Amino acid sequence: MPRGAVKLICLALAMAALAAPASASSNPLFGVVGVNYPTQADLDRAAQGGVGTFRMQFFWGNTEPHPGDRLYGTTDQLVAEAARAGLTLLPDLSGVPSWISRIPARPPIRKARQRAAWRSLLTDFARRYGANGTFWALHPELPKRPIGTWEIWNEPNLGGFWGGKPSARGFARLLKISAAGLRAGDPAAQVLTGGVFPFHTIRRTVDMTTYLNALYRVHGVRSSFDALGIHPYSAKPKGVIHWVRVARRIMRRHGDGATPIWVSEFGWVTGGHRLKSSPVKATLGQQAGKLTRTYSLLERRARSLGIARALWFSYTDHDSPGPDFWTDRAGLFTLSGTPKPSWYAYARAAGGTP
Repeated sequence: MPRGAVKLICLALAMAALAAPASASSNPLFGVVGVNYPTQADLDRAAQGGVGTFRMQFFWGNTEPHPGDRLYGTTDQLVAEAARAGLTLLPDLSGVPSWISRIPARPPIRKARQRAAWRSLLTDFARRYGANGTFWALHPELPKRPIGTWEIWNEPNLGGFWGGKPSARGFARLLKISAAGLRAGDPAAQVLTGGVFPFHTIRRTVDMTTYLNALYRVHGVRSSFDALGIHPYSAKPKGVIHWVRVARRIMRRHGDGATPIWVSEFGWVTGGHRLKSSPVKATLGQQAGKLTRTYSLLERRARSLGIARALWFSYTDHDSPGPDFWTDRAGLFTLSGTPKPSWYAYARAAGGTP
């Protein structure tokens, strides 16, 4: 069936087609975003707590530090550990090595050699880890959990993540190249857009409404992705649902009402430098309460709004270069690995065991 026809089927079937198998104890809606590289124990604990999807960045420079010299050891280990834990892995494909650009966030779309190298990498990824991937043939001892959905970039409407002034037309080009590369390696590969941030908050930012309308005006863009990612951060749980509704209205306006939405990041922070200025600040107790309330709202509206996944940012607190900033303190666990009240709230909501 042509891809254009697939998008005309009912929303429930579209969501089911995207749904990768989840662990026996997990709720498919529930996921988390990993920032620190997880251990097997981390992934086992996540699965036990009801996590279905674990999102991690696949950074190009780690796999191909020099042109043509591809090293799969790190990704092989992550894919194997996620499979053992019974988790569905969602790779976030974003960032470029220094031999592509001196600006790590700049997408590989400006020169023919960049586009060819990116497409080749994605084809290899999909051929290795996808539905009939060579990795699974090489490791019959592992539970087979192929990667079915691939996320392209992260918050492309923010200048800091786009490596310059955001461009919906440029992102559409990246999606087209990426989809072609992934589907060449695995015809069943599903493409998720990098999560779009809702607000115009900092310099070189395009708000979600303006950006999505511009993206949908690019001819043929709808054939280049299978799910739309958004990052509906908000001070209150109802605000998260508000931004999902806004995205769905835009999608319907452009004739794309059946494509699933992935809430690929949302959450609240509990500490860090300049916490008082954060629009998503919370006490430990408030973080747990807002998590519970938001997941309840997301579950109740999943069918009517076409929400396929909702991923908490982040699984653990993490360190970034420079000050201990508040964006690093959104985890369900502290840096030392101590669970916050939000971890117990997450496990209850997901039907897991903390």
